[in-house]
Amino acid sequence: KKMAGHMGAARVTTQNLQVVRTDADRGLIMVKGAVPGSKGGWVTIKDAVKKPLPGNVVLPAALKSAAVAAQADDAPEGGESNEG
Repeated sequence: KKMAGHMGAARVTTQNLQVVRTDADRGLIMVKGAVPGSKGGWVTIKDAVKKPLPGNVVLPAALKSAAVAAQADDAPEGGESNEG
């Protein structure tokens, strides 16, 4: 006999999936392999713990810092004034 109680919402971990591609415009991350959970659910992605990173991997922090540096280069400097 089944008892009443909460079912589901248990965390499921899948290890060593490979990120194939990212699409920043649409906010998508393409992963090679099966992702557990229902469609439209939240997924947490972390770096691998048991395997070392490959040598040619691009870290997300490097992408963010490059974007911030590019914005800083494009921004006008505050020292200019329009007084005659």
